[in-house]
Parts: sequence; C-alpha cells; structure tokens
Amino acid sequence: MVAPRDPATTVSDAGPATASRLRDVLERRADWIEALIVLATVAAGFVVLGFLARYFQDYFRLILIFFFAWLLAFLIAPVADFLQRRLTQLPRPVAVIAVIVPVILVTVLILVRVIAAIVDSSSEMAGALPSIAAHPPTFVADLQAWLDQQGIAFDVDAAFRSAVNDLLARLSDVAVAAVGGAFSAVSTMVDAIVVVSLAVFLAIDRDSIIRLGLELTPPEKRDDVLMFRRSVGTAVAGFIRSQLALGALYGAWAFVVSLLLGLPYAAATAFVTGLIMAIPIYGPYVSWLPPVLVAFAVRPEVAILVAILMLVGWFVDENILAPVVRAGALELHPIVVTFAFLLGAQLAGAIGAIVAIPLAAVVQAFVVKSVERNRAEHAWPAPGTDPTITGPPVGTPAAPDAAR
Repeated sequence: MVAPRDPATTVSDAGPATASRLRDVLERRADWIEALIVLATVAAGFVVLGFLARYFQDYFRLILIFFFAWLLAFLIAPVADFLQRRLTQLPRPVAVIAVIVPVILVTVLILVRVIAAIVDSSSEMAGALPSIAAHPPTFVADLQAWLDQQGIAFDVDAAFRSAVNDLLARLSDVAVAAVGGAFSAVSTMVDAIVVVSLAVFLAIDRDSIIRLGLELTPPEKRDDVLMFRRSVGTAVAGFIRSQLALGALYGAWAFVVSLLLGLPYAAATAFVTGLIMAIPIYGPYVSWLPPVLVAFAVRPEVAILVAILMLVGWFVDENILAPVVRAGALELHPIVVTFAFLLGAQLAGAIGAIVAIPLAAVVQAFVVKSVERNRAEHAWPAPGTDPTITGPPVGTPAAPDAAR
C-alpha cells in the first residue's frame, strides 16, 4: 500500500521544478524576450513623448521664449569669448553688449529692408496683375496653339486668367492679414525684448550657470552632464551650419536663374532668397518667392518659368540636399535626420521639428557612449574583432596552400 504524499512536500517539490522549467523556457526564448523588451521600451517611449507634447502645449509660448533666448546666447557667446581673449581687461557684460547690440541693429535693418521690398514688390505686382490678365503673355497663345495641334482640349487662356485672378485675390487676403497682424506685433515685440534680455543674462552668467549645474550634480554623473553640454553645443552648431549651407546653395540657384532669364537685382534677390531659406521650417515655404516677384514686376512673360525653376530648385534643396547636408554637419545618417524631423513635427509642430534634429545628435552621442561603456564593462570585442571567428573576414582572399 502506497503511503499518501505530504501536500507541503508536493508543493515544495513543484516550486523548484516549475521555476526550473520557466527558466529553461526563458533561456530558449531569450532572443524573443529581449526583442519584446525592446519593442515595449520603444512603445513606452512614444507614449511618454506624446504625453509630454500634450502636457507642455499650454506652456508652448514660455518654452519658445527660453529656447530662443538660449539659442541667441549660444550664438553670441563665442564672439564675446573672442573679444575677451583679445581684450583681456574687457568685462564680460561689456563684451556681450558689444556683440548683441550690432546683431540687433543689423537684424532690424535687414527685416525693415526685406519687409519694405516685399511690400513694394507686392504692390507693383498687384497693380500689374489686372493688365497681365487682360493681355496674357505670348507664350500662352503659343502653348494653346501647340495643344490644339496635338488635339488636346484645354483652354490655356482661361486657366491663365483664373490663376492670375486667384493670385490677386490671395494678395488682397495677405494685405488684410498683414493689417490685422500689425495689432499683434506689440505682443511679439514684447516677447522679442524678453528673449534679448534673457539671452544677455544667459551669455553673461554662462560660466556661473554651468558651475552651479555641476555642483548640483552627483560626482559620478558630472561626466555625463559635461558630455551632454558638449553634444548640445556641437549639434546646435552643426544644425546652424547646415541651415546656412542650404540657404547659400538655394541663393546660388536663385542667382543663376535670375541671370539666365535676364532678371535685374540678381545679387540682392539671391541674398534675400538664401536668407529666407536658412530660416528653419518657415523659410522654405516662401524662399522661392523673391525671384518670382521680381519677374512679375519686370518681365511677366517669364514669371511662370521662373516659378517652375525656383520650385525645382526648392525640391532638390529640401528633399535631396537637406538630409545629406544636415547628416554631414551633425554626423547623423540621412534616414535618422529625416525620421527625427518628421517625429519632431508630429509631436510639437514646427519648433519640434527644429529641436528634434539636434536632439537626435545628442541622443546618438549618449547611445554611443553607453554602448562603449557596456563593451568595456563586459569585455565585449570591438566590431570586426570577435575572437570566436577563427577564419578570415568575409571577402579576404584565402592564403596560398604552403604544400603546393
């Protein structure tokens, strides 16, 4: 007769057995488990980003003020450092003021000139549009004759008149919006004054702020903080260089188009075009307009061709050159640049798209450092030097047989 087993013994024996079986399952499925953990981490990251974007939406204006203040301080600080190196007795506040005052004056002068030029060109174009609609250029009749010969039923003259009238209506809407926007300019001016004031204080007290941040940081984390600062500085500087390069390239394209089609003011138009293109996010949408406005005011018969050529250059500059230039300036792959741009725009609009690209460079720096740290701690072999691989690398020609 078999004696009954003690339930407590049964449970105690089943516990280690179950844990052992679970451990075996997990070990056999280790790759799947790690993949699921990575996917869960990425999903949680997107959820957190979406939550933060919604949470800080109410504080968007405040964030913008501090962001632009920091960016302005970042731009003027190196010039102030240069002045202090040359003039060793120059106080820091005087150096910062000596840099920022000319910057403000030049910026205001350029804005006034650009706005005045746009207003004059728009007024001239608005006055010329009714005459252009009443007397279409000769290429409209030539295109209509060619389409008739090909048997294509399309009224080019009606389409041209409709486009011109639609452009005139849009100019009227822009004029009304500009008048309404003048009333909100006071608030924008106040924000600009706050940005400049904050930038001055940030540039003057930069070293004190950095020292305070390091004092509040645990000693074991100070290297990470310093690396974060260097990564941000490098990324922002690279982003600014890339924007200036893209603006210069598109300005050169505008100069070539103006020369080929005989438009006046080619140098000034190219400078304004490149300057507008260098403005992130907002600039590219209107950067193609200056040569087109000049063409409508001076040579309306080539205005459509100028618009087509400028839009072709815009497409090449924004969709082909921009990822490559930004990737080179930030040492990021073009795919990473494009993904960061789209993700930032999706989460926080235009400003998110601007910030996302330098932020991607910072994240990459921390990921690279984390991988290198783990490799050093776990004695991982460097890529391409795995000691478990005894044969020659792929593509290496085999050594000749010594017996032959």
